[in-house]
Amino acid sequence: MKKYAILCSGGDCQGMNACIKAFVNTCNAHGQKAIGVLRGFQGLIDNEFIDLKDEMVENIANIGGTIIKTSRSEEFTTPSGFQKSLKNLKKHNIDSLVILGGDGSFRGAAELHKNGIKVICIPSTIDNDLFYTDNTLGFDTAVMNAVAAIDNIKQTMSSTDKAMIIELMGRNCGDIALYTALVIGADSVALAEVDTKIKNIVSDVSLSIERGCKSPVVIMSEALDYSVKDVEKAIQKHLGLEVRSSELGYIQRGGAPSLLDRMLAVEFAIRAFMLLNEGKSGFALGVDDNFVFDIPIEEANQAPKRFRKDLLNKLYILKNRVN
Repeated sequence: MKKYAILCSGGDCQGMNACIKAFVNTCNAHGQKAIGVLRGFQGLIDNEFIDLKDEMVENIANIGGTIIKTSRSEEFTTPSGFQKSLKNLKKHNIDSLVILGGDGSFRGAAELHKNGIKVICIPSTIDNDLFYTDNTLGFDTAVMNAVAAIDNIKQTMSSTDKAMIIELMGRNCGDIALYTALVIGADSVALAEVDTKIKNIVSDVSLSIERGCKSPVVIMSEALDYSVKDVEKAIQKHLGLEVRSSELGYIQRGGAPSLLDRMLAVEFAIRAFMLLNEGKSGFALGVDDNFVFDIPIEEANQAPKRFRKDLLNKLYILKNRVN
């Protein structure tokens, strides 16, 4: 019987629990032992390993977060912390590990692979900032949550003819903001990838008002040079419009995963198990045109940044804006 371990690293995302369940079920169905590492790479250092049984994961697929916890570990990046991780993996006779996380987690996985640990990475981050894959686990649900929240806010804003400005998560990747803006038909969008000035946002909102919009919506991504409050003040100053602004925050991370994320979770888990069972290591899983594929971790880490300019252009068409 082989021991296959699984851990979550970095920020949590919807679909992690669904992936853990599918991985544990697959391991047990094929006569292998599933081990959970608590709190990510830090759990490797602190020797936090638990046996995962089918009954422990029976009802977790529809729950956000991760039952085996997650964290970011600075200690893992130190020589002593890394050596503790290797020592504890060997102590438990584990030579195969599935890692759910983002770019930082992938870099840690690459180091483990170089040191003889069989590793498979599953892209798990709401930010969708692993550019070798169409989708990361959790992204679809995060967008769905953002859209639902903004739809609700729009209802109350329209009752009093107020404008709204919403900042969405994503770090240096504007995908959550971009997809959300297109779906809700935002009057203006400001993204980390596009040099949008506050005056451009004011101009967009002004044009929407001229066309009869009473409650314009502005969507912003993180990592901009200005804040939602800066935009709020500018709109109030130049257009005399009453404005409310908000950073939507962690509501984007929580809740039950969408159908797409649950499907991805299951497919990723099965593919990871099959690769490890074949003795393969050093691969990251991804999605291309709805099909799961694997790619060397080094190539995944080196994938150039991409931006869906086509989706931004569709928003411009929708609002008849000049690109």
